Amino acid sequence: MRLYTVQHRPNGDIGDDPDVVLIKEGFCWPALFVPFLWLLYRGQLWGLLAYLGLTAGLSAVAYTVGLDEISLLLLSLVLSLLAAAQANDWRRWRLSAKGYELVTVVAAGNLRRAEEIFFHQRWQGPEAASKTIPTPLPTLLPTPLPASALTPFATPFDPV
Repeated sequence: MRLYTVQHRPNGDIGDDPDVVLIKEGFCWPALFVPFLWLLYRGQLWGLLAYLGLTAGLSAVAYTVGLDEISLLLLSLVLSLLAAAQANDWRRWRLSAKGYELVTVVAAGNLRRAEEIFFHQRWQGPEAASKTIPTPLPTLLPTPLPASALTPFATPFDPV
């Protein structure tokens, strides 16, 4: 199952952009293989400029240090991996700058199924959605561990 965030523009029909956009959480494969084209297609101007600047800086450093082609290729691959890991978050950030708001998160196997789940619940209304979706049973959450003095994270070996 994948998670999809649902972004909605409350203003209504303004321009050519859709009112509701579903964005997958996690890694973006097109941004890994063709980051320049993905950033251009999605209208990520600042991301595109940052990517081009980092690529130019990486090339300049590799040229001055005298790195071979394999090292430059590996550094370029790391840059593409970073771009692909953050691509959908950049897209959400750009939509929020355009006035979109986060509505909900939908769990589904693919985008089409996520759209069906979201719009089916929206059309039925809150009364029908509450009848068809069972309420989850209350769960007892474990008490959190105290923070360690050595690390900012709690570990099971810390004294209580």
